[in-house]
Amino acid sequence: MKYGVSAHQSPPMRFKHLCQKDKVTVTQMYKKIFPELPLEDLDISWDGRSRPDSYGIWDGNTLAGFLLASFHTRSGGSMYIDYFALDEAYRGNGLGTQLVEEFLSSLVETYGSIHLFPRNESVAKWYMRNGFRESANGYYVCHRYQTRFKPKA
Repeated sequence: MKYGVSAHQSPPMRFKHLCQKDKVTVTQMYKKIFPELPLEDLDISWDGRSRPDSYGIWDGNTLAGFLLASFHTRSGGSMYIDYFALDEAYRGNGLGTQLVEEFLSSLVETYGSIHLFPRNESVAKWYMRNGFRESANGYYVCHRYQTRFKPKA
């Protein structure tokens, strides 16, 4: 060991797009993190997800977390975070914040607005610390500054 790091240290976390073969693993985590929600909700989000914008966070071959994103037709070009989940063992070290920051930095410029609906107050506070603000209809939204103010015609 040199500098306290084992020669057998696991590879760093990696982010990759979720593909069909990941659904079983995502489903297992969904059941663990969202036990009160019906599995059908995940199936709807999975089938309707924006494939280029939905990610898994992997620690070697272990799923540490995931983010499912989709578009909702009623809101034009706005992106929705349907589910963001991080296994309890990976919380508290900045990994979730890193994923949200990377997600937002790449998507807010493209889509303008990112919407989500947190399930409890502790999650809402975390999202607010990461750039989201509460909207009038109960969602939380993050958007680039330019979309807040449109010039008068």
